[in-house]
Amino acid sequence: MSVFLFIISIILIIAGHMVKSLRQKQFADFYEDVKLPVFNEALAAGYILNLAVPFRLGDLLRAVILGRRMKNGFSFAFATVVVDRILDVIVVGFIYLILYFLSPAVSLDAGQSALFYVLLSAVSIALIAIVTCARVKVKKIIRLFTGIFNEKIELTLMFFFWSVITAFRDIAIRSNKKKLILLTTLMWGLYTASYYVIALSITMMGGEATLMGVFSYLFSSSSIDKGNLSGGYTDKVMIVYLALSATLLFVIGVISSVKNRGGEQDIASEKTMMLLPQVHESDRRSFLENYFEGDRHAYVRGYLEANNDIQIISDYSAGSNATTLLAIKDDRTIFRKYVVGADAGKLHDQVEWIQGFCSVLPLPEIIFEKRDEGMTLYDMPAVTGASGFFEFIHTNPVEKSFKIIRHVFDDLDNNLYSREEGTADPDIIEKYIEKKILKNIKLIEENHRFADLIRYEEVVVNGKTVKGFPSLKKAMSKEKLKEIFSSDRVSPIHGDVTVENIIVTPGADKGRGYYLIDPNTGNILDSRFIDYAKLLQSLHGGYEFLMRTERCSISGNEIKFMAGASRSYRDLYKEYSSMLKERFSESELKSIYYHEIANWLRLMPYKLEHDEAKAPVFLAGMLLVADGII
Repeated sequence: MSVFLFIISIILIIAGHMVKSLRQKQFADFYEDVKLPVFNEALAAGYILNLAVPFRLGDLLRAVILGRRMKNGFSFAFATVVVDRILDVIVVGFIYLILYFLSPAVSLDAGQSALFYVLLSAVSIALIAIVTCARVKVKKIIRLFTGIFNEKIELTLMFFFWSVITAFRDIAIRSNKKKLILLTTLMWGLYTASYYVIALSITMMGGEATLMGVFSYLFSSSSIDKGNLSGGYTDKVMIVYLALSATLLFVIGVISSVKNRGGEQDIASEKTMMLLPQVHESDRRSFLENYFEGDRHAYVRGYLEANNDIQIISDYSAGSNATTLLAIKDDRTIFRKYVVGADAGKLHDQVEWIQGFCSVLPLPEIIFEKRDEGMTLYDMPAVTGASGFFEFIHTNPVEKSFKIIRHVFDDLDNNLYSREEGTADPDIIEKYIEKKILKNIKLIEENHRFADLIRYEEVVVNGKTVKGFPSLKKAMSKEKLKEIFSSDRVSPIHGDVTVENIIVTPGADKGRGYYLIDPNTGNILDSRFIDYAKLLQSLHGGYEFLMRTERCSISGNEIKFMAGASRSYRDLYKEYSSMLKERFSESELKSIYYHEIANWLRLMPYKLEHDEAKAPVFLAGMLLVADGII
């Protein structure tokens, strides 16, 4: 009979553990649909370790195992474990209070444990409330703490605190309270029944045990700072009871995982929502720094809304304030482009441009669009077999690449520029010169990083002597530019026809074989020459290669860096410059090349804001280009 009762107690406690795992799964379900056996395995492993080590360190193992099987990692798994444990602390304290008031003399430890758990519950709830609310002062304290470590540890700690805070908040706000109470009640009902049955079994085996004794053995305040291994008959039975139930739960979890998984992932990917999905370390750091500064709520909200329904594969962001990600959404590979902050409106204009001209030009399909306060995003399908024009240029003969360029500008000439609106208004030209050229010249002059370099009449770039910034400034005077741009004709334009914004599709030999992405609607002067000059910025100036430059050194008037256009670029530039000479007069060619310099100037504010250390590289690139023009 005692053996039968022992087996019943094992069955009951395992059932309680499974309900406990189901409750923890409810916390995780906000972000990812992790299969229940994973929680069983982690819970069982943690319980087994707790038998041998003090301070419930098995809970860390539980979080580690879960974190390795979750896409959101250890921080999120740890948060679910902490919330699970805090709920248990509250319930245990409540049970102790009931037991103590019903029979104060049953156990001398009951009153002390009741007080301990009540205080622990109060402290836990208070800490969660403080962390979850995460007011500005709390965030800044965390930021100060993380700032004492090196950059790698700092980023890891910021991500950890962010994950815990976010998970706590979502669990507190979004959890199904009725289901939570039901699962907690069922779990502790099964546990209590198991404790009662194991007490009966020990008594029938000749030992001494009561429900209160078993409960105190497991949860008394004095049992927390040590493992459960000790001596005595009752202790040995309890160790077998706890070890056997945890081991069986672990075996059940493993068998269920193998049976249910069948080679599949533990997580249903289509239901995964990342806590912080940014791929690049710099993106994560930027977001977390803004979050812990505590004063950019709209930015933080927009950043998360832009990414919480995708799995990021790679970051294709380039020289703008927009982020472009290759990602998976609903089992479909997409490109997501988004902007959070002041430039969100510009991205919305881009969406409208694509939708307005998609019937006359090869443009991406917009399959999803979202616009909220301070944030705009849209999704494009990732075309199977498509590749960036940069990669195409360096894996194909020049003739094939130049054929793509001819297709691009033939289509633009026939379908976009043909909607000509006449010669540019002088006031528009002047506004363009002031805002896109002279303003950026002044920005360069005022930047401390350029203070020495821009004063030289000649600059040596990677061993080549070119005219310095004073010559460029003189050549870009307002009156001169007004004359050069005076014959520009206005029409709809793409505004950013660089190599990186041309996507080559399969069958490039047979038809158009490309589509254009990322139009720029913020040009002021909508001259087709800006489009021609944008491609010059790539093929003539080697923009894409400068983007790949890691560092530079400056000494006096000399600047050195590892960069330079490839032979493919040089050969393609020759073909492209010949095409320009065929199509345009000498005065029109001059306008195109001066627009190229203007395009480099327009790039400088972004570089100074986001990558100031590399900004001199782009200044040098501009001087190299300008040397043959001014």
